Amino acid sequence: MKILEPYWGRRALDFVDAIEASKTAASVISQFEKVIGELGFHAYIMAGIPTSGQSLAELTVANGWPAEWFELYNRENLHVADPVPRHCFNTLNPFEWKDASYDRERDRPAHDVMMRARDFGLCEGFCIPIHYDDAIGAVSIAGERPYLDAETKGALHLMGVLTHGRLRALIRPTAASCGRRLSGMEAEVLRWAARGKTAWETGQILGISERNVRWHLEEAQRKLMTNNKTATVATAIVNREILI
Repeated sequence: MKILEPYWGRRALDFVDAIEASKTAASVISQFEKVIGELGFHAYIMAGIPTSGQSLAELTVANGWPAEWFELYNRENLHVADPVPRHCFNTLNPFEWKDASYDRERDRPAHDVMMRARDFGLCEGFCIPIHYDDAIGAVSIAGERPYLDAETKGALHLMGVLTHGRLRALIRPTAASCGRRLSGMEAEVLRWAARGKTAWETGQILGISERNVRWHLEEAQRKLMTNNKTATVATAIVNREILI
């Protein structure tokens, strides 16, 4: 069924109003997941683009990739060969993944990344470069057969840039919390874990996906250098990272 073009112009403006009124990162992420889901996108990543010595994990603002793909991508440093983030250095404009061109014969690693992504249902994608003063990031979304036309691309561009900016504003450490290691979202999922909630239950409470909850738990574990969820919660309580 064809989606009426004027709808997405209005939808984008309503979305902007909603996230600007949102007070938590969970609320922003929930609304973003809902709106891209309406267009057939089931996965996303919002992150800085790694340079030498950096990993994608440490630069990620929000992670909605399949957990297995995110782990594989980081473990094998696939950002080095991935033509999508590489293309972000050459353009200010959003683009479809297929427009991040490469030579299949001469650049086999790039082709392998794109083919491996398809194994996780990331068949077609749309990427929005984010250029900071001193770095480059991106909002990249994907699905099996998402709906994209000129109107929806324009709406996604606006919504992606503003979502990324709003999340960075919400998770940026304040003067009162500059000594903390956990982001606001990581602390929030740990608070619910401390109350005995599963990742699925926490996702339902916060309005985000279960995989996103698990990713935040893993990031908290990495930052606090613990071995499991129980130890992570205990360390966070002792360090006054969370109050229950």
